[in-house]
Amino acid sequence: MRLSSDGAYPLEGKTLADSKCVNWLFGRGLSCACKLSWEVPPKWENIPREEKIERIKGTLRKEMDSLTLDSSLIQRLLRILGEHTAPNWRNRFITTNWDYLLQREINALKLNVLPSWLANSQVFHLNGTVEELGDNSHRSLFLLEEDPAAQRCFTPEANKAYESMIWDQTFVVVGMSFECETDKFLLSALGRVEDNRPIGDSTWIVVNRNSQTLERSCSKISSVLPRATVKSVFADFNGWLESGLPELQECGAIA
Repeated sequence: MRLSSDGAYPLEGKTLADSKCVNWLFGRGLSCACKLSWEVPPKWENIPREEKIERIKGTLRKEMDSLTLDSSLIQRLLRILGEHTAPNWRNRFITTNWDYLLQREINALKLNVLPSWLANSQVFHLNGTVEELGDNSHRSLFLLEEDPAAQRCFTPEANKAYESMIWDQTFVVVGMSFECETDKFLLSALGRVEDNRPIGDSTWIVVNRNSQTLERSCSKISSVLPRATVKSVFADFNGWLESGLPELQECGAIA
């Protein structure tokens, strides 16, 4: 993570009254596209929760160092956004994944000054991360798919992501199904403020190559945010990038 000079917070852009932000919500689909397809083995089902978490962290860290890993898709995304994000538009990255593939590629940019196309140098992990930092006290707690929504506690990282999202109106969802309880919690929390925050009239672009998952995800978003515009994109993420992100061009975020 790129930190400010005092080491406390990631690099952040100045808030501009006329700026707009695309909030990118990434699920497991992004990791799979980078050939990180590891899943928690079924035989770990009855392992005590804390022991399971430690096993997951250790295994995922090893998987992230695999020679078969290919992060070129993320690199391409960052390059496209860096070159084609429209003036007065920025991008924020939010994920439910435990891995830090996206954060690692942002760190590789070696940012000393935040570029105009980024809202924040931090990738917000809503369900925790296996990334090891000197201080994890501000980070989201590590949540398992089977954890009830009540397991989620308010943390500075999750709160900051949520407070930013409810004031924005443009969202891209990649590889998220909103099936597990912790992900459902995110949607319900957004829905609770849809009457009196800009997110109530937001636009959601949902990208998925699985037609059934795509339909379910769009339906869940529409049910929680009834005034929102939900656009389904039946494509894999790489193909959507190659097509030039037409839905983002349409809303003016991509020049």
